[in-house]
Amino acid sequence: MSAKYISRISLRSISLCSILLLLLASPVFAGTGTFGSYIGVDDGGGNTFYGASQPGSNFLTAFDGHGLGTYTVGDSLLLSGAELLTWKSDGGDVTNAFVSYNVHLNSASAGTFNTVNVSWTSNSPLNDAAGNTFSGSGDQKWANINLTPDLMSGLGAGSYEVEVYFMATTNEGDRYSNNGGSNYVATFDVNAAPSGVPEPAALLMAFAGLLSLVAFSRRRR
Repeated sequence: MSAKYISRISLRSISLCSILLLLLASPVFAGTGTFGSYIGVDDGGGNTFYGASQPGSNFLTAFDGHGLGTYTVGDSLLLSGAELLTWKSDGGDVTNAFVSYNVHLNSASAGTFNTVNVSWTSNSPLNDAAGNTFSGSGDQKWANINLTPDLMSGLGAGSYEVEVYFMATTNEGDRYSNNGGSNYVATFDVNAAPSGVPEPAALLMAFAGLLSLVAFSRRRR
């Protein structure tokens, strides 16, 4: 056997050993992600959850594409609930959760999103908003929404869209529940306030004027 052939075998063996050592020395990659989300809305009758990303066999009405109803200027429509389901494994860690929303006219594009913190609620086993049970060892539920913003604040008459997405921060980077990047989008309409209904301030002025007339009439007698 020639020295040149032996040298080739030795180099090949060294290369294979080097690759094996690198594989053994490489860390096991951690795992994190989201697997479910729900959106809560309150139009005055209490919180109602809608499905965003629905992971179980029990389903709620889907938020995406849903018509939330018709309202009048001055009404309230609260973002009253948010729930994000996350998982972690092999050293992965989910550190926080958020829900972001934007309200805009149907004819306009979404502008800057507002973000609300959603605090941790429970570890596995857990039940989601639709009543499904999950028991994965790293499953977590985030459902304590810190604020309940009014989605109709400052809106005039028109047809609107409300876009929502979720984000979880992890030690591996951010993880999203965002309908594949299209967000979860529901619609609602806002009508102008009836012009025939006097404003409270106008009623007070009219009442004050009536009292003045009564007082003037008594003085003349």
